[in-house]
Amino acid sequence: MENFLVSARKYRPLRWSDVMGQDHVARTLKNALQKNQVAHAFLFCGPRGVGKTTCARILARVLNCENPSSEWEPCNECSTCISFQENASFNIFELDAASNNSVDDIRVLVEQVRYQPQYGKYKIYIVDEVHMLSSQAFNAFLKTLEEPPPYAKFILATTEKHKILPTILSRCQIYDFKRISEHDIILQLQKICTRESIEAEDKALAMIAQKADGALRDALSIFDRISSYSGKKISYDDVLSNLNILDTDYYFKFTEAFITEDSSKALILLDKIIQNGFDPEVFLDGIALHMRNLLMCKNEDLIGLLDVSAVWSEKYKQQAEVCSPSFLMTALHNINETEVNLSRAKNKRLHTEILILKLCSQSHQKKNPEPKIISSNTTNSSSNISTTQSNLKEIDTKPVLPQVESQQKTATSPPLATISTPPKESISSPVSNSSSGKKLPTLAGLDILRKKIIEDEQAKKINSKQISIEHLQEFWDELKQETESASLRVTMNNTQIILESNTIKFLVASLLSKESIRQELKLEEKLRTQFDAKDYSILIEIDPAMAESLEKEKPKVFTSKEKWDSMLEKNPLIAKFKETLNLKLHED
Repeated sequence: MENFLVSARKYRPLRWSDVMGQDHVARTLKNALQKNQVAHAFLFCGPRGVGKTTCARILARVLNCENPSSEWEPCNECSTCISFQENASFNIFELDAASNNSVDDIRVLVEQVRYQPQYGKYKIYIVDEVHMLSSQAFNAFLKTLEEPPPYAKFILATTEKHKILPTILSRCQIYDFKRISEHDIILQLQKICTRESIEAEDKALAMIAQKADGALRDALSIFDRISSYSGKKISYDDVLSNLNILDTDYYFKFTEAFITEDSSKALILLDKIIQNGFDPEVFLDGIALHMRNLLMCKNEDLIGLLDVSAVWSEKYKQQAEVCSPSFLMTALHNINETEVNLSRAKNKRLHTEILILKLCSQSHQKKNPEPKIISSNTTNSSSNISTTQSNLKEIDTKPVLPQVESQQKTATSPPLATISTPPKESISSPVSNSSSGKKLPTLAGLDILRKKIIEDEQAKKINSKQISIEHLQEFWDELKQETESASLRVTMNNTQIILESNTIKFLVASLLSKESIRQELKLEEKLRTQFDAKDYSILIEIDPAMAESLEKEKPKVFTSKEKWDSMLEKNPLIAKFKETLNLKLHED
C-alpha cells in the first residue's frame, strides 16, 4: 500500500508564482532579494492555512539556492534545494514553538546560531506559532534576534500577532497575510481536479471554498474528504451531505416566500430544515448572510463585497431586483434581534417561527397602487376630493387608511378603485366641519396623535412604579441573578439597602466593594432606567460597622516569637533541642 499524501502537502507551492492570494508578500520579498536588501528577521502574520509557512520555506530555499532564476525563484534542482525537500538540510531549521516554548529550547537555538553554515550562505530558522513562546523565552531570544551573525536569518510565523511582545515586533520586518478569496480557492481546486482526473461541479467547488472561510489548507482537507467519498466525480449534493451544510437554494426559497407573504410555504421549509437535523441557529446565520448579500446587490458599487462565486452572484442580482432596501433592512434588524434573544429562549423553534411570520407580514414589500377616487359631478365635491388626495399622499403606507363607503353605486364604477365616490358631507367631514366651524385633525395628524398617546401611556407605566424598599430589594435580587461574576455576587449579598426620604443608600464593607458595584455593576444607570428616580440621590457608602466586622474576620498574623511560645507551651523539649543545636530564633 503506497503512502498517501494529503493535497495540502502534495500540492504545496514550491515557487512564488504558485502562491495563491498573497501577491503583495511575494512581490515585496522578490524585490528585496533582487536589491539585496533582505532583513535578518521576518514576522509573517495572518489566519491559518493562508501560506505563511509556505512562503517562509520558499524564501529560505531562495536564500541558499545555488542557481536562482532571474525572477528569484528557487531552481529546486541544486543540492541545497533537494536536501531541503528531502528534510536533510543542515542550514534550514524549522522549530514548532507550540511544543518548544521554554527558555531551554531557545537557549539551544541560540547556541546553534553561533556556528557558521557547513555549505551555503545562510543558516535560516523558521519558528512556527511563535506566539506560544513564554515571556522568559522571548526575553532570552531578544539579543540574538536584534543582532544576529551576518549568516543567520529568522522567519517567525504566527496567527495571533497581538500575543507577541512589542520588543519582538520592533525587531522584525512584519508581513500581514490576508484571507484567500473564494475565487482563488476555486481556481486551485480546479487545477487539482485536472491533475487528479476528477470531475467536479462548479457549485460543489464553490461550496467547499465557502466552507473553508479563506483558508486554502482547510479547503484542500475538505476536498480530500469529499473525493474519498465520491471518487472521481464530485457533485453538489455530495458536498452538502458530507459537510452537513444547509443548501443555499433554501434561502432563495425563503426570500420568495417573504416577498409573496406565503407564510405557509416558509414554515414548511423551516420544518424540513429542522427535520434534516439543522438547528435554528444555522438557519438564522444563513438567512442573515443571504439578506446581507441581497442588500449589497442593491448598489452597483457594493457588488464586489458579495464574496460569493460567479455561480451564485447572478442569482443574487436577480432576486435583489424584487426586494426593496427597506424590506432588507427590516429583515436584518428582526433577524439580529431573534439571534440575540435565541440563546435565552427555551423554545427556539417557536422564536424562529415568529421571526418568519414577521418577515412574511411586511406589507410594504408589495408595490400597492395609489388610491384612486372617482370624481363627482359637483364642483364642491371635486375640490374636496383633491384635498383628500393630497392628505392621503402625505400619509405613510404603514398605517391602515380608513375607507369611505359610497352611497351612490353606479354600473360604470371601476372595480379596482380603493375609495368610491362619497357624498359631499362624507368627503368634507375628514377635513373640516362647516356646521360647527371647528377644524378636525387630518389623518396624518391623527396618526401623530395616536403615537403621542402611546408614548404618554408608556411614560405613565414607568412613573407608576413607585420606589419602595420592597421594589428596591426585588430589583437587587434580579441584578444578582443576572450577574455572572461570583465575587461580585458575594459583594452584593453583603450589601445593605436603605431608603431615606429622597436618598437611596447602598452600604458596603470596603472600598473595593464600593468600586466594584459602581463600575462593574453600573448601578446608578440601571436604577434610573428601572425607576423614575430623577428626584432621588443614589449613594454607595462604606458602613463602619460592616468594615469593622470584616476586619475582625481576617486571620491574625503571628510573629516568630508568638509561634515559638506556642510551640514551647505544647512541647517544652523544643527548648533543649534549640540549645543542643545552638539555634537562634529569627526575629521579624
